[in-house]
Amino acid sequence: MSFQEKSNLVMTVIIALAYGVYFAVVMPPALSDGPSMEGVGPYLFAAVVFLVIGGVVAHILVAIAAPKETDEADERDKLIEMRADARSGYVLGAAAVLSLGLALTEQHLFWIVHMILGGLVASELVKGVLRAIDYRRGV
Repeated sequence: MSFQEKSNLVMTVIIALAYGVYFAVVMPPALSDGPSMEGVGPYLFAAVVFLVIGGVVAHILVAIAAPKETDEADERDKLIEMRADARSGYVLGAAAVLSLGLALTEQHLFWIVHMILGGLVASELVKGVLRAIDYRRGV
């Protein structure tokens, strides 16, 4: 398993954990008590801090485990990255259209913001999964 493949798997798991917990904490009160942006800030900040620190620590550990594999990406890695970017862009585009739809129908700011954030997160998760598939099956 190359450094890029390990990096992809680590970041996909960290993104899923950080934002999975975030949405699990923020959404139930919004659905039961109504949407409110007031209490969201600290949870979003915690998710971003976990994402950054977790990513840095995980990459350091992966690099320490196999220091010779940390070379630059080869052509295969670049092709896998391009393919995953292109395909996950459809998820991001769909979320953008849905966010615009929420804005045009004058929905609460909470739902618009979280549709945008959800689209970004979903796009990154799809990209990570598609990269993992391409690494395993080949391109």
